[in-house]
Amino acid sequence: MLLRRITEHVKAQNWFAVGLDFLIVVVGVFVGLQVSNWNATRADKAEYIKALDRMDTEVNENFVVIDSIDTDIQQSLRVVRQAVDALQSCTESEENKQSINAGLEEIRGTYGIHLRRHALDELISNPRLLSLQTDTERKRFKDMAFYFDLVLVNAVFGEDHPLEDRFQNNPIIGVGGLEEFTGAYYDVDFSQPKRQIFLNASVNEACRNDQLIKSFYTWESWQDNVPILSRQIRNELDATKALLVARK
Repeated sequence: MLLRRITEHVKAQNWFAVGLDFLIVVVGVFVGLQVSNWNATRADKAEYIKALDRMDTEVNENFVVIDSIDTDIQQSLRVVRQAVDALQSCTESEENKQSINAGLEEIRGTYGIHLRRHALDELISNPRLLSLQTDTERKRFKDMAFYFDLVLVNAVFGEDHPLEDRFQNNPIIGVGGLEEFTGAYYDVDFSQPKRQIFLNASVNEACRNDQLIKSFYTWESWQDNVPILSRQIRNELDATKALLVARK
């Protein structure tokens, strides 16, 4: 319709009308592009809000993880330290032997720090989401990712290294019968039979066993880093949570 009208105006040499028609076309194209851009921007902002909501959920989930780790590792460290104290006392008693046996059960396993970070990775890698972040938000998310990576490297090493000791090979460690063991691993409850291990020697003999003492020391020295790493993660979660709350 508009093209036919422009043709008629050109044939009639009505240049004012031609110019007006051209202006209408240009304005129409401009408005169409602007509306398209506005819609795209609005959609991006809506998606960014959803991404921040996912980040908030992820932060809360990681708080739960850290709370659980803090409780469990402190309990394990207490048990192991009591075992070392009993061992170093070189005092023969049933209480000391029970403490050592409890410590042996603890050093069969280790604790690590395993965090959820899908929402964080999305915020630091998606170009559309990055373009909508303020400088403060961008720095906060990148700092959080940096410390997550740093903690992961150290946590994995501290989780794996003590298990390389194979303290069960020590001749004064005995293996008992099967007992039902129940536990939870990252919200997954499980139950399985597990053989008990125990000190198959007197406390007086065990306290002179350098291999056993160093097995406890190796576990304690590496697992003692877990609360330090946990505090760093908690600081990052607190800072990110504060930013997300302030933005609402």
